[in-house]
Amino acid sequence: MPPKELYFITGNKNKLAEVKAILGDIVNLQSQSLELVETQGTIEAISSDKCRRAAEKVSMHLRPHASGAC
Repeated sequence: MPPKELYFITGNKNKLAEVKAILGDIVNLQSQSLELVETQGTIEAISSDKCRRAAEKVSMHLRPHASGAC
């Protein structure tokens, strides 16, 4: 069963629109833009670091997307 509410951390309006189009009305999609420093390294290391930093700012658990996005 999918979550009822999903928080999408992005400042990219095109990514947000794409995710909304894919999910439709399955979940209530909330978005928040955060300025995060992007470290260098593998996709896994970058996404893990950005998720950790984003979670600290929004005070919730975040899970990275398979593409490396949080």
